[in-house]
Amino acid sequence: MSTVLRSRRIVTENGIVDGVIEINEGKIVRVGPAEGPIDLDFEDQRIIPGIIDIHNHGFGGWSMTDPATCRDVQGFAKAVASVGVTGVLPTAKEEAFEAIADCTDIPLEGAWIYGVHSEGPFWARGGENTVGEDYPLPDVEEAQRLIDKAKGKMVMMAIAPELPKAYDVIRLLHENGIKVASAHTKAYSEDIHKAMQEVGLDIVTHLCNGMRGIHHRNVGALGQYLLEDNLRYELITDLNHVCKEMIQICLKMQPVEKFCLISDSNYIAGLPTGHYMRYNKEMIADEKGLILDLHGRICGSGKWVLYNIGQLVNVVGVSLEDAVRMASLNPAKFLGIDQRTGSLAEGKQADLAVIDDQYQCLMTIVEGRIVYDRNQDKDVFNPEAMKRKIA
Repeated sequence: MSTVLRSRRIVTENGIVDGVIEINEGKIVRVGPAEGPIDLDFEDQRIIPGIIDIHNHGFGGWSMTDPATCRDVQGFAKAVASVGVTGVLPTAKEEAFEAIADCTDIPLEGAWIYGVHSEGPFWARGGENTVGEDYPLPDVEEAQRLIDKAKGKMVMMAIAPELPKAYDVIRLLHENGIKVASAHTKAYSEDIHKAMQEVGLDIVTHLCNGMRGIHHRNVGALGQYLLEDNLRYELITDLNHVCKEMIQICLKMQPVEKFCLISDSNYIAGLPTGHYMRYNKEMIADEKGLILDLHGRICGSGKWVLYNIGQLVNVVGVSLEDAVRMASLNPAKFLGIDQRTGSLAEGKQADLAVIDDQYQCLMTIVEGRIVYDRNQDKDVFNPEAMKRKIA
């Protein structure tokens, strides 16, 4: 039985359409002019392809960097659906790997879980406000242990490519079909270029953040990333992590098709502002949407990709179509699932979100199923999380 959605602003790969989306057995069978009966009329509210967030540590009190059960993953999937996410790559610590793996690629009452993203552990903290923390050096046996822990569901691992034996780990990851992200690095431009030539990198973790910036005598990791041709780029566009002008420079250097909007949110995102305890450390969620430690270092975002789309459109001046592409189709292509999701096109899964002009999510649909309805779903956040709030 078909379901027909009506909107005057349906955001497709070919522009904004005034018409309908017809859904049958979880797939889009028609996008075109309105004709016949309509089941849900959203009038001027926009319908966009569902957001695919490939870098998300948690949201709404649900954490993927703490020990997690399947219930936690299911709660997380429901919570992110409340901000238009239909597919997510939980960016986790190993204590959550098994639960994420068990929930991967099965229907949930929320976003699809696409697998495990391990941001680290082989880092070389670079960038502003670096705190003197030690991280393990790359080790093939340890990398293999983490791959095994993820039960074959690891999709991406982030690593600082200039570290000793990093190339050995990168080769192992590629042999296992795992994407390699370049992250939290002290590399100079020549280090990045060499890594691209020797072993290849697939994507840059939160471009501009956690890396050596551009200087006129050495363009650093950031400059070299933007000079390379065979990379994709995660980008946080809340305008807290990267300023408007830097985003504009990045978009002049590389085409829109190379960028994937991410949240880099953690479990505090969406919760009231204030002070929270995390890993026995005090974290601050401020009014701007930043999550800070007591040193003032950014420790993730309190915002989400749908908010970031609004910032790109309203402040940076990117078209809605391009911003949506960066949030949906580009990450789908990076994950190799663009034949089934990532845009509103006939034959693809009916993964979509209905949003208002303030970039608030009204409804999220995954494979034709309503998994979030703003009028019905009032309790998507984890009530246990508020116990960590101390001020």
